[in-house]
Amino acid sequence: MGMMAPITMSSSSFVQPFMNADYPRVSAYPPLTCLHILPRMSRVVRLIIPAGVATVLAALAIFNLAQADRGIARLARDVDGVPMTLFLPADSTPHPQSARRPAVLVVHGFSGNRQLMYGFGYTLAKNDYVAALIDFAGHGASLDRLPDSSAGDAQYQKLAANIATARAHLRAQPFVDPERVAILGHSMGASAVSRYGSTHGDVPVTIALSLGNFGRQLPNDPSRPRNFLILVGANEFAGFLQGSTAGLTAAYPDGVPGVTYGSFADGTARRLIYAPGVEHISILFSHDVYREVVRWLDQAFAIGAPDRPVEADSRIGWVLLLYLAAAMGFRPLAALLLRDRAANATTARCAASGRFVILSALVAAVVAPVVLQFGDVLYRWMPLTVGNYVGIYFLIYGLIVGGAYLALQRRQAPAAQPAAAEQGEPAAPASLGVVNAASSDFALKPALATLALTAYALVTFGLTAHLTWTNFALVGDRAWIAGALFACCFVFFLADEWMVARASRRARAGLYALTKLIVIISLIASVGLFGAPGFLLLLAPVIAVLFLWHGLYSHWLFGMARQPWIAAILNAAVLAWVIAATFAVVQY
Repeated sequence: MGMMAPITMSSSSFVQPFMNADYPRVSAYPPLTCLHILPRMSRVVRLIIPAGVATVLAALAIFNLAQADRGIARLARDVDGVPMTLFLPADSTPHPQSARRPAVLVVHGFSGNRQLMYGFGYTLAKNDYVAALIDFAGHGASLDRLPDSSAGDAQYQKLAANIATARAHLRAQPFVDPERVAILGHSMGASAVSRYGSTHGDVPVTIALSLGNFGRQLPNDPSRPRNFLILVGANEFAGFLQGSTAGLTAAYPDGVPGVTYGSFADGTARRLIYAPGVEHISILFSHDVYREVVRWLDQAFAIGAPDRPVEADSRIGWVLLLYLAAAMGFRPLAALLLRDRAANATTARCAASGRFVILSALVAAVVAPVVLQFGDVLYRWMPLTVGNYVGIYFLIYGLIVGGAYLALQRRQAPAAQPAAAEQGEPAAPASLGVVNAASSDFALKPALATLALTAYALVTFGLTAHLTWTNFALVGDRAWIAGALFACCFVFFLADEWMVARASRRARAGLYALTKLIVIISLIASVGLFGAPGFLLLLAPVIAVLFLWHGLYSHWLFGMARQPWIAAILNAAVLAWVIAATFAVVQY
């Protein structure tokens, strides 16, 4: 069979007979023009679908978080300068003395806040207890400063005064049995309540989470403190495991974890639990810990059946889902606000090789802690303990890396200008190093988009945090401290964005991860080598998570706009706010 010649027909020859007919012509709409809108429709769909999924996930998370408050009343108040939130069963009303509920005063650890202890508030209220959560001086919403640890016993005296004020207020509530008010604390708060319970025999129950070195200083008397429960994460640092164990063996030298010693009736009950699978921070969200706390209180106050089911707080999963929804919504929003930005920019040859990027990061990561070792005057002007060290570390690191990048750009500039001219392209200015504008409004539109995206990131991260698990309010000195920290963090992120910027997104992501890993290792090593605050060891996992979140947004933003400063502004604003709202404001 012979081969048939293919039939070819152009769109114009196909349409021409129809165009020659006596039909009205619409010259404004050329034939088959509908095909041109398909790419644009596809782009719209790519924006709408993730935005829609994000909205559904956010609605689901918000609904379930709201459900957690069913049957619970929350009352916020200020008690003589001590911020407090009460969690209580919604049907709590003034009862006769014999029917009032037992209560627990819950205190946080160093650089914590009452929101961080919300899991205990919800769990206790759901199991028929009243819980009072407070912000210590220098923490959360407190306007008072915490004496620095170098001030000797002044720091504990301030904490003890806060405990006494809050405890007196809690005992005076008409729905609380004043004889059944326990105290519970985490980390620094664990040491504070252990010491307070040891010297106040009218405290019927003391519960310590992640008890540190103070466990070694407890008296040998098993009733000091009374009915003492100690919980520590099985994955915590050795110091906390040893301190918690010492808290048991001080009264019962042969005591082992998981066994209850003594008697609740005479106040000598004591028990040590290694909470499985958790460390210093995740212990605050452990269902095993929640159950141990409620069952200990039930036994101490002789209420409820020994095997009654404990309803534990389970909001953390919905909080994480809400953050996932926020991240999913960020990308389509950024694509909408930054549309055509990358197309309107010309990418210059990247000046910094991967080897140069890593070498610069290593030099900065070594020099920064060495410089800070020679004088705390460099950062103590900022009364935010630990946070001030981290902020100035970022500033020094950013200045070194940014300076190295600019020096390299100047050295390459003479060669870059002729090369760009030969190709008919404008050379990138050294101040940006990556992008040029092709239109006069290029700088204004990304700037407005950056403000909108930064606001989105702050609201979705910060408001969620403040309402569910940690403080995000900038009160008192925290406001101006946040401004100073923003400058430090901006230098850090801008220098890093300059260095890692390149056409290959995979190479950029790899270098971004390497530089952040170098920073984390540097901060950890600086504790032992250069006398940096030991609290940095506990923060390392949190810093890693924040860097991962920053990296995701940075990856998207650079891919859309090719502008390093956009991600630098957004990430600096969020990180500076987090640091300023979290760490303790101290009196040096």
